Amino acid sequence: MKNLLIGIAILILFSCSSSPKIKTEKGPEERLIEKPQINYKLNSLPKGINVIYFSDLAIKEPFPDEVKGLLTNYYSFSKNKEYFPDINFIDLNEEDSCSFNFDKKNYNLIFLLKNSLNKRSEELCLNRFTNNQTLVISDSDNTFIPKNLKTFLINRDDDKSRLIKLMSSYSDNIMIIDNDVTKDKYEIGEIWKNKFNKKVSEYKTLNNKESNQSIFSNLLLIEQSLKRKRKLSRIISKDLEHKSRARKDMDALILSVNTQEARSLKPALDYSYFEGMKVFLINDWAGDIRFNKTDKDLENVISIDIPFLLPTDLPESLELLQNKTRNFAIGYDAFEIVLLTKGTSNLEKITYKGLTGQITIKDKNINRKSIIFVFKNGIYEYLN
Repeated sequence: MKNLLIGIAILILFSCSSSPKIKTEKGPEERLIEKPQINYKLNSLPKGINVIYFSDLAIKEPFPDEVKGLLTNYYSFSKNKEYFPDINFIDLNEEDSCSFNFDKKNYNLIFLLKNSLNKRSEELCLNRFTNNQTLVISDSDNTFIPKNLKTFLINRDDDKSRLIKLMSSYSDNIMIIDNDVTKDKYEIGEIWKNKFNKKVSEYKTLNNKESNQSIFSNLLLIEQSLKRKRKLSRIISKDLEHKSRARKDMDALILSVNTQEARSLKPALDYSYFEGMKVFLINDWAGDIRFNKTDKDLENVISIDIPFLLPTDLPESLELLQNKTRNFAIGYDAFEIVLLTKGTSNLEKITYKGLTGQITIKDKNINRKSIIFVFKNGIYEYLN
């Protein structure tokens, strides 16, 4: 167990750092992150919360980012609403398997964001909790999570499906580039061909041995064009003026890579005489690289990601926060989901514009949508 005062001390450290506030939306009506304007029923909220998680043993900090995010939202809400539940922290990496004790009257928030225990152990843990007093937050589609438990599932799979569907309205024949983290170029290709009856002409995985320029030169058959020019010049014994032309059968590129890799790939594509090709980015979610207002290298790239990593207005309690990570956003939204499910009614009419996306709740189903956007002429345009 860890004391809540440790968490509050962390928050104070956060607020001492400074970072400029960035605004890029077209107008105030398009805020991407916004707390719901709800008068929560404080007497219906949990009197205590068990926060159950796996610490990252490689990082010697009191709490992982998801718990820091939860504490930030808790502290901000409690300060304004005078809601101070007891919070018990249970680090499963410090406990003896699943034999830990917890207050069964409390609400349970269980973070399954790391595979620190084997599935059987996790299953034994989860079967100890009751339906209406538990929220499981998971970043993978864990089939061992009991179906009676409310689950907040957050990963890039939904983002991938939504962006591929959008891309099908623009393109017919694509090439796909992934990296060693995603390794999903063939999975994307199968969805593209089988679900949308489209074509894939090229597959490629990034590697350190090949330059970005060389990648596109080979994929777009530019080198073949140059070889034809050199061969013809030798035949007629005369230098020829020549402008390399890329192949015209492909009309879009989908990148399943991280933001930094996309920033280097897009200029290389433009340099390869193919500025008109549509480019779509599905972030690999392996890191927390933020988008910024000066992303000229991502000009006209259509992408999808959580709003917390975009240059957008943030709630007041987060304006000075520097360590912006996906897991922090997950923890922050998890606490808001507890407030929504326990402290209000008519959930079906409420949309929470969270750090991880637009969240709606119906029965046991928690649905989340990331933001689809394109960078144009120095501003982000949101396509949702």
